[in-house]
Amino acid sequence: MASKKRINAGIIGLGRAGQMHLKNLLTIPEINIVQVSDIFVDKLADQLNFMGITNQTRDYMDILNNPDIDTVFIFTSTDMHEEMVTAAANAGKNIFCEKPLSMSPDEQASLNVLKAVRDNNVKLQIGFNRRSDPQFDSIHQQVVSGTIGTPQVVKITSRDPEVTPHNIIKRIGGLLFDFTMHDFDMARFMMGSDITEVYAQAGRLVDPGLAELNDYDTAIINLKFANGAFGLIDNSRRAVYGYDQRVEVFGSEGMLKAENVSGSTVELYNADNEIKKNPKPAFQQRYKPAYIAEMRKFVDSILNDAPLAATGKDVIMAQRAANAAQKSIDTGLPQKVDTNFQL
Repeated sequence: MASKKRINAGIIGLGRAGQMHLKNLLTIPEINIVQVSDIFVDKLADQLNFMGITNQTRDYMDILNNPDIDTVFIFTSTDMHEEMVTAAANAGKNIFCEKPLSMSPDEQASLNVLKAVRDNNVKLQIGFNRRSDPQFDSIHQQVVSGTIGTPQVVKITSRDPEVTPHNIIKRIGGLLFDFTMHDFDMARFMMGSDITEVYAQAGRLVDPGLAELNDYDTAIINLKFANGAFGLIDNSRRAVYGYDQRVEVFGSEGMLKAENVSGSTVELYNADNEIKKNPKPAFQQRYKPAYIAEMRKFVDSILNDAPLAATGKDVIMAQRAANAAQKSIDTGLPQKVDTNFQL
């Protein structure tokens, strides 16, 4: 970023993800953190004071009413996104928010949020961090440049190391809206085309107790795109060997593939076996460069009017795919996805 200007930021939400993001934001010189908010901020006071962040509040409206703040980063659970993004837009703040915008199956709830953003002429970037991952971004750029000809199939593997605690799932959404949401966006991003049909199958092969939440731990999802191409997503909530994240794009002139990131590139081959390091243990380690890169892109958009890394339209399209997947699981049939978008 060429500009020497800075944004004055407020941080809303300092849970597990929020604390990770806060540490990353502190590494970006163009971000001046003015104030932070969390309902349990008192428990974090010593840690925040050590970081030099002394302006702390339990009420996020203090941040939205603070005239010194021009930008807010929302890292709360999904069930608060709709309310907070709307309030931030109405307060005239630029907004970074994790996906999705709403857990409501009624899309109008999310569209109303985006209308508030539009009407108040503020910027909103959605936290689809994987778009900014160096490996995945390299594949995307090569797909766009024609390195593998016409893209025909995208395959995405996304598996967590452990099942998310049930009390957290209730607040952030189930497998499709929290977990697979990233994969729907990545598939669309890689293919450069909207998803037009989803056929999904899901089960509880790891944690039968997820039935109480009407949720799943394992899913296979087939996609069709507007350009005629196909996609395949496979998900699991538990991979005993680590955080499994892989992407492959196959085209008329070749293939691009990103394997897992591990602690070492060294591989041992001998007469008995092959030994490689396991993947990174969790999302915080695997995607740290991506989290920082997406924040830099957001700041660049505010200061220098660069394009946003992921927009409101992108989150609507991913949410539509998630809704279609849920209907497909419920009915056992493929479901069409509306590609028309307008506010």
